[in-house]
Amino acid sequence: MPENNYDMFKLVEEVEKQKKSANVNIDDIFSSLVAVKTEEVKTEEKVHTARATADPSLVSKPRIPDSIGAYSSRFEAFRGVIEHVSYGTNNVNDYVEGHKDALEKYYRDASNNAKDLYVTEARVNDEINKSGTHNQLYEKGYYDGLVYVLKALKRSKELMMSYISQQINTKL
Repeated sequence: MPENNYDMFKLVEEVEKQKKSANVNIDDIFSSLVAVKTEEVKTEEKVHTARATADPSLVSKPRIPDSIGAYSSRFEAFRGVIEHVSYGTNNVNDYVEGHKDALEKYYRDASNNAKDLYVTEARVNDEINKSGTHNQLYEKGYYDGLVYVLKALKRSKELMMSYISQQINTKL
């Protein structure tokens, strides 16, 4: 709505400017109004293009949660970390889609290898090492999703070590 008010004020200013001049010609007023309208359309196109190609470095990455609870298997801990991902409000849809695609792909892989998550960890690590530049938001989101999965796998190891340590301490 504010853009429409701004457009209207600019049009009124142009008409007032034309009225003040000594040689008022209706055709000049209309041609100047058309010029003002096309100028506004060009600005709106630039804004739309800027939103579509947002800078990937400006998008905030989701973080691994500090505490997610106790789990009795490494796969359950990994699933817990994946389920607690939070994208916040600043992220762009393409980035989030790429991030979710990476999480879903390796969640399925981890569920197929639930007994040995080292296989999934090696696959994620290989894909991270093979990835190239990340100029598009989807690519940046996918890459950050891979890094998130790798961190989630490492976090699941830490959670299991903590769980085993607690079990040993209770038995002693």
